[in-house]
Amino acid sequence: MLLLDDIVNATGGRIISKGSDTFASISIDSRTIKDGELFLCLRGQRFNGHDFLRESLKIARGAIIDEPGRFEDSFKNKTIILVQDTLRALQAIATYLRKKSIKNLIAITGSNGKTTTKELLWQILSIRGSAIKNEGNLNNEIGLPLSIINNVSRYGDVDYGVFEMGASRPGDIRVLCEIARPDYGVITNIGHAHLDGMGGIEGVFRTKAEMADFVKVLFINGDDRYLERLKTWAGCEIVTFGLGKDCPVRAEDIRLEDTGCRYTLIAALQTLSSKGLSAKTDMRLGIPGMGNLYNSLAGAAVSLYLDLSLDTVKEGLENFRGVKLRLEIKDIDGVNFIVDAYNANPDSMKNAIKELMRLKNKRAIAVLGDMLELGPYSEELHRELGRLLNSEGVDIFLAVGPEMKKAAEEAKGIEVHSLETAEEAGRLLSVILRHGDTVLIKGSRLMAMERVMDIVKKPFEPFEQFEQFKRRQ
Repeated sequence: MLLLDDIVNATGGRIISKGSDTFASISIDSRTIKDGELFLCLRGQRFNGHDFLRESLKIARGAIIDEPGRFEDSFKNKTIILVQDTLRALQAIATYLRKKSIKNLIAITGSNGKTTTKELLWQILSIRGSAIKNEGNLNNEIGLPLSIINNVSRYGDVDYGVFEMGASRPGDIRVLCEIARPDYGVITNIGHAHLDGMGGIEGVFRTKAEMADFVKVLFINGDDRYLERLKTWAGCEIVTFGLGKDCPVRAEDIRLEDTGCRYTLIAALQTLSSKGLSAKTDMRLGIPGMGNLYNSLAGAAVSLYLDLSLDTVKEGLENFRGVKLRLEIKDIDGVNFIVDAYNANPDSMKNAIKELMRLKNKRAIAVLGDMLELGPYSEELHRELGRLLNSEGVDIFLAVGPEMKKAAEEAKGIEVHSLETAEEAGRLLSVILRHGDTVLIKGSRLMAMERVMDIVKKPFEPFEQFEQFKRRQ
């Protein structure tokens, strides 16, 4: 349970009405508020949580507010805590509970692979002790503190907390680290994501590197040319993972398979060598792609450094079955679908296309939605993607959204269709599919490319562009 005393100690808030002194968790959404929860009134650009205070208190045990004029006499049987700023209060409560209840906190950031690395590491650590994580991608200045608070409220004291951190502007990682106070950090890679807010790839690197100012040990991708620079100026211990011989945690003898990969895990960490030990074992992952191999190495590096056994690491990695909408492989009626629709940036797109061509049986079909938040770099990066589709030999390209039209203009040597929505792409795809096709479905989150699969699974539905498509065949 979440205690009233902890809330007041963390925030310096004033109790202006006393009801319950324990709460199941904190909620910021009046639409999903549950009995026993504490409602925290946040403000956004288009809403003010205080406008929903009265309605929420019909269910909630109390509320945290920063507008005293919203208090009514009818609230007197509820616990109402007045603070100076509700967002700062949310973050302060998270920091207080983190220090009180989480023994080791590992923060994970990077342009690609954050969520999968988080899930992999959490699965390994859960074998050894009690571990918590943020659900989904609750990884910003609101989602992260909510995740910490509600996990601690549910589980109490834990051995490990594994939390991913997202960033779209310089300073974001610094803010999140000030909230979570991580002991250990992971940077999976540096890529062309959120370029609009970051001001370019150098801004992405600088923002992710903010984590080095907070952790005692930072685990980085040793094959990433940007992260290489951290070795010379980071004020913390650096541990690398990757394929290079200089990485103390690395993969050798890699064999990519249709639904996973095999490799030999080599670990020569100081925590092992100080005991006269080194680690080497054959690994078989149940998730495909080189990106996931790197994610598994990150999870192994942290776990072995924290003194988990090699057998525990092997068990956790080999039993992991992936994250929904992230490079999921599905066979439906003889068609092999690669559903990687959770998000997209130029680097993850390139990796996914290479995976499409690796798994290709007969025709390779790329159904790609816009890559967003690229700002002034967007047009050229989409055009570059179109040229890549051409050079890689993709057979059919379904370009979804206005930005992907620019990619379509560059993909001149293959069959191309420009569509407005994922639903339209699904309808066209459903009538052109053949047995033996391999299909990649990917795009930024707002494009909702998973809807392609919703349409494909439905009974046959005629589509007006099909006749035009047939004439070009």
